[in-house]
Amino acid sequence: MLGLPEVKGSSGSRSLSPFRLGRSRAQERIRIYIAALIIVALWYTYFLRLRYMNELATISQTESAEPCDFLPRDAAQNSTLGFQKILALSKSPSWRSRGLIAAATLTGLDIEIPKQPFITPELIEAFSKIGGPEVNGHPKTGSAHAWLAHLDLLRYGVSSNLDTFLIVEDDVDWDINIKKTMALISDNVRKFRDVGGEDDSPYGRSWDLLWLGHCGEHTDKATPRQEFEDPTVPTIDQYVGWSKKWLPSISAGHRAIQKGVNPVCTFGYAVTAHGAQKILDFAGKGGNEAFDIRLLDGCKNNHLNCLTVQPEIMHHYEPPKDLGYTSLVKEEDGKGSSVDEEKFETVMGGTENIIDSARCMALFESSCMKQRR
Repeated sequence: MLGLPEVKGSSGSRSLSPFRLGRSRAQERIRIYIAALIIVALWYTYFLRLRYMNELATISQTESAEPCDFLPRDAAQNSTLGFQKILALSKSPSWRSRGLIAAATLTGLDIEIPKQPFITPELIEAFSKIGGPEVNGHPKTGSAHAWLAHLDLLRYGVSSNLDTFLIVEDDVDWDINIKKTMALISDNVRKFRDVGGEDDSPYGRSWDLLWLGHCGEHTDKATPRQEFEDPTVPTIDQYVGWSKKWLPSISAGHRAIQKGVNPVCTFGYAVTAHGAQKILDFAGKGGNEAFDIRLLDGCKNNHLNCLTVQPEIMHHYEPPKDLGYTSLVKEEDGKGSSVDEEKFETVMGGTENIIDSARCMALFESSCMKQRR
């Protein structure tokens, strides 16, 4: 007859009854079933956790991209003051460009100085005669040279596909607190131009030219404007220049963002991409005695959509007159000649209408606001 299975043990072998054998097999199946359930539960828990972590990461990324976490005024305080680039107009390395770099380093600005293409005397002469006798004046040699240099830098910005860019002349100066001032300008340009929340750019884009550095502008109570308090603005008594008579119409201790009416001098001006194209078309034909006068004409007659900061936040630095300083433009225009410029880097000059000059702080550890011409 058939024998039953045997299980070996320490005490020898013994037979299992059919009842005990069936119960053993049932228990084995239960153990396998429980183990399978545990494995399924562990895998399910793992995938649930993985899905939760992925969703959490997605939520975190979405929240970090929310526009409410970033204000346009924050970008206005970056190393390019909220523009894609700051470009400096500079003929060659000199005390001007070295002082510019020192001021930029002190205030945390990133300024690019593109190499200027050579402008031939023949081109300068031809440009100065564009339009014939019927135009509103012709530039002299130095003014024509500077005009063509500005056009070249505008073309450089356009060819670089810049959305906005700021052009400064290499002798320009600004206050050491310029980033804080630019945050205020961002707030108030957006208010003045009614920039919607969907546009998070620092200054919007509904303008062609934003004049930050100039040597005068008309302002009166009827001029459309947005005033704002700024601790870096000079008092009327401190202000130097022909537009001093217009400043009483602006509240004391305030600047204004206004429609460009009569701004003069191109110490610092920002342009949008479409604004740069319009300026190249409008100013590329000559037609006035200087580049800034051509822009003024465009602003006044609405050929260009211009905004001005009044009073200016940028002005040009000048070495002491008694050292024989003459500007490059005046020298080429035949209105004087400059001397050896090495001494200009060791003796402090001054900047009108800038309370705490970045140049003088960087080079001489002192303010140098000029009180009188």
